[in-house]
Amino acid sequence: MTQPLCINSSYCGTPEGYPLNALTDAKRAGFSHVMWAHHWNTDFIYTEPEIQAVASHLQTLGMAVEDIHGSIGVEKSIYSPVEYERLAGVELVKNRIEMTSILDGEFLVLHPCIVHDEKLLPVCREQGLRSLMELESFALSRGVRIALENLFRNSRTKEFDTVLENYDTIEYYLERFESSYLGFCWDTGHCILLGDESFKRAERIALERLCMVHLTDNQGDYDRHSPPFTWSGIWERIAEVIASSPYRRDKPFTLEVNAKNNGNDHRTFLSEVHEKGLRFIELFERCCAQ
Repeated sequence: MTQPLCINSSYCGTPEGYPLNALTDAKRAGFSHVMWAHHWNTDFIYTEPEIQAVASHLQTLGMAVEDIHGSIGVEKSIYSPVEYERLAGVELVKNRIEMTSILDGEFLVLHPCIVHDEKLLPVCREQGLRSLMELESFALSRGVRIALENLFRNSRTKEFDTVLENYDTIEYYLERFESSYLGFCWDTGHCILLGDESFKRAERIALERLCMVHLTDNQGDYDRHSPPFTWSGIWERIAEVIASSPYRRDKPFTLEVNAKNNGNDHRTFLSEVHEKGLRFIELFERCCAQ
């Protein structure tokens, strides 16, 4: 069965505001599903009128929400060592879970905790565990699963300089929760930035707990969010891993891309992304048939 294609709502390069025109263009380009990625890195709370506006527009377009890229927040963070900030972070994630449920999405994607002071990692990791435990019944009662995404190291800012701890943290959480609640979101572009060691860690996790993908290509030292087959030749390896994983055969493939970073008019860019998405589906289907 051929997978539908899903694109992030923020593909124009702006994750704030309300992407009415961008979603219309994505539908015309052939995308049937949306990963809602707006306000993925803020403390923004979606109210009922805003969620209903999203639902109404997507219904008019005939598009479906596949998942939401949730926020762990800035001052509201489920990993914060400051308890009131952690509790506020739980409320923020609940907001995104509720939104995912209302929009008939299946997954909420979250980043694992990243710290700049390694001494804080144990306490932040434990705070995250408390938060995930508190969120479990809320998420499951609304038919929403959480997927933890692998991150990357930015060599210019050193923002993500603990890549192995990132995978350690993901595995720490996955070991403590059932796959019916917590799974793995594989961002291929983050692995491409880091090379083979990162791929090996991601592949091992994916073979056991893969439930979401962010298909994106990269080159250099920042997260370009290019479409597949733009820079690297590793896509057959990626397709083989997904084909051997628990990833559902009827689940859309999400392409998390950025037109601004790739120097294209967004409508021209959409056509390229869709064509390369179809190319990946063909490759994936060949791997499944082997």
